[in-house]
Amino acid sequence: MKKYKNLISAISLIAGLLMHINIHAQKSIPISRAELSAQIEAYVEQEMSQKKIVGLSVAVVDTEGVLLSDGFGFVDKGKNILADKETIFPIASITKTFTGIAVMQLVEQGLIELDKPIGDYINELSLPSGEEKVITTRMLLTHHSGLHGDILYHWYLPAVSKNPLVYEQIVDLINETGTIFTPGKLHSYCNVGYSLLGILIHKVSGEPYVDYIRSHILSPLGMDHTIVFAGENTDEVIAKGYDGKASMDMPMILGIPAGDMAISSDDAARYMRAIIHSYYGEGPLLKAQSMKQMMTQQNGEVPIDRGFSIGFTWFLQHPIGEYTKYASHRGESPPYHAMLAILPEIRTGVFISTNTNKAAEAPDEMVHKIIEDLYEYHSGNTISKGRKSERLTIDWEQVKQYEGIYQNMYFGPMEVKARKRKLVIKSSTIPIPLTLTPYTKTTYSVKAQLFGVIPISNKTLDALRVEFREIDGEKFLFFHIQNSIINPNLRIEPYEIPPAYKNYIGKYNVTNMENSDRVAKRVRIKKSRHFYVLQYTFLGRHKFNLAIRPVDNQNARLAGIGSFMGEKIGWETSGDKLIMRWSGLVLEKE
Repeated sequence: MKKYKNLISAISLIAGLLMHINIHAQKSIPISRAELSAQIEAYVEQEMSQKKIVGLSVAVVDTEGVLLSDGFGFVDKGKNILADKETIFPIASITKTFTGIAVMQLVEQGLIELDKPIGDYINELSLPSGEEKVITTRMLLTHHSGLHGDILYHWYLPAVSKNPLVYEQIVDLINETGTIFTPGKLHSYCNVGYSLLGILIHKVSGEPYVDYIRSHILSPLGMDHTIVFAGENTDEVIAKGYDGKASMDMPMILGIPAGDMAISSDDAARYMRAIIHSYYGEGPLLKAQSMKQMMTQQNGEVPIDRGFSIGFTWFLQHPIGEYTKYASHRGESPPYHAMLAILPEIRTGVFISTNTNKAAEAPDEMVHKIIEDLYEYHSGNTISKGRKSERLTIDWEQVKQYEGIYQNMYFGPMEVKARKRKLVIKSSTIPIPLTLTPYTKTTYSVKAQLFGVIPISNKTLDALRVEFREIDGEKFLFFHIQNSIINPNLRIEPYEIPPAYKNYIGKYNVTNMENSDRVAKRVRIKKSRHFYVLQYTFLGRHKFNLAIRPVDNQNARLAGIGSFMGEKIGWETSGDKLIMRWSGLVLEKE
């Protein structure tokens, strides 16, 4: 049963990247706005208790103003300091929404053209195949640039820096690593791209990123309890982070424009209201046309992205999107986790940030529970909690063409085999085979059976769907959670492995970055049935298994396409030591 729990945990972790299933009771008796606020507060306190969340910041706004803004729990348990509405909590990648707004302000001024090559603005960019003349600001805003999602070297800086321009070092790293797929081919979440946008803002405005954000967004909105990066001189109380019993200060990441801000609940409320007002042409941030463009799908013409919707910065997928416009962004900088969701058409928004790693999915769950309640409260409509689809018989010969091995960043190479008019997914990292049965004309439901006999039920597993597609001659497997799609899994073939690769099997330690365990730990090369696999744990909780595609005796790429795949990896000897270079890291084999 322990292996089964590990399987469900992994599937749940994937699902949490874009979607979480929310179930809550319907309200039949009208309540006052004050009662609604009290209910939300009680719900927050209940979830904090159940999920053992140390500290939390929440802001809720609606048509009438601020419904709730406060801090809960501890920001420093050791000193017995409680959170309040002015305590600032790190928001990680929600920072990207500020960066996106700043870019669109400069677009409005005619200083940036969305479809002009980024290399025309940043002369220092010189990618191995000249992609700086192909990648555009539009691609960076929607994560379609083809650049590495995360260059791991100094992802977390070893120490907090007072230098607000430290992120501009990213250009040299990008020039070294290059792209991992053709720009524009698909969405692949990219922190590196948002660091470039920070440099772009500096180049065209003449103001460094940190100064620009403070002058053109924070100050006009009166956001006095917000910092743009961890190294700012501030008297603000910043929540400590908790990973188990251990506490730590807010980390500083190299990519400041991608995820280093921290904000209070009061400032979060101001920010959400300003976004909503700007959506209607009533606010100081952007013209209505620009804000609406940010919340309008920009990737509808990308075949691999079908079923996934993103605007400029904002993610636009959630079941509630069938009822009203929806835009969100989540943030993850362990042990801090945050979520922000806005329903602009009903002038409603919810923000939650926590400082507790064991409750990583809590902000997503809680924000969507609250936002759904608010939608029903203000619209008078009820959100459907489930759909039934007719189970169908699918042409078996058509199905068999999708047999093969698909690379998934969590499960590694997954083998799909036809068996008794069903498809079965197997992997060395999946302890129980997953059985796929026809669900609709294009998707399959997923079931697991303990010992091949006992059916196993889990809400996440039951909601999971698998879809196969062929695009431009390549075959893909997609995982769906409700109406959200997760990164594509490319079908790959077993590779001819040079004999030298046997020497590369083993454990590796990072030698060029302090505190490397916070970013990449348990790094090892392992041989599976058909492939050599790079295994590591990212940010302390994402366990990746990436097949290696050899290029020659000493160089390879990580197989597959999308986040964390396609990256360069290489080996060399230094005296009696074997050195591996990957994602800016230098690692030594034990």
